[in-house]
Parts: sequence; structure tokens; C-alpha cells
Amino acid sequence: ASTKPNIDLEIQFDYNSADIAKTSVPSVQALGKALSDPSLKGWTFVVAGHTDAAGGDSYNQDLSERRADSIKRYLVEKYSIAATDLVTVGYGKSKLKDPSQPLAEVNRRVQVVNMENKATASK
Repeated sequence: ASTKPNIDLEIQFDYNSADIAKTSVPSVQALGKALSDPSLKGWTFVVAGHTDAAGGDSYNQDLSERRADSIKRYLVEKYSIAATDLVTVGYGKSKLKDPSQPLAEVNRRVQVVNMENKATASK
């Protein structure tokens, strides 16, 4: 598996928004192109949404889920990635990238992580 393409990048969001930040569009486009590679067909990717520490737990949980869904929707619509290959999850403010700066924009993100190859996992 270590020889297979592995994507672990972060996509930033503006404060209180599930819309992809303009500065992150090139990253999302690069991700779409990478995930379109035939060698990744059948792989499962987790799209994990995060927020900063401002706001309540339930609001941030919902916002993080909407951020993950936003990336999934973009990839499915623009790059025809199979929706079943993208699993979304929201972590709210529970996994801050920079706990020393809980309100920093670096915490408002979506991570995309290559999890497994379905063909290999089912053996």
C-alpha cells in the first residue's frame, strides 16, 4: 500500500462558512484530478471536516459536517468521483490542528485521507 498514491491534504474555509475558500479552490481541483486517476478507482477516502473553537459544540459539529459534504459534493459533481468512494465525517472543534491557537483559521479545514483499497480490504 505504501507504493499507492496517498492524499492527505487540508482545504481551508472562511470563518463560519462551509463554502470552499477561494484560496483553496486550486487544492480542491488538484485533489479532484488526483482522485480521478484510474489507479485510485475503488479506494475509499475519508473527507473529515473541522472547525475552530469559536461557537458551541452542536453548531461546530454541524458546520464541520457541512464542510466535509461541500468537498464531497464538489468532487462528485466536477470530477465524477463515485460518491461511495468518499466517506464524510465531521469532528467539530474536537481535533484542532493548532490547539495553542483555538480560534486560528488553520483549524477551519477539511482533511482528505486515503483509507483503503476496497478490493484489498475485502480479501
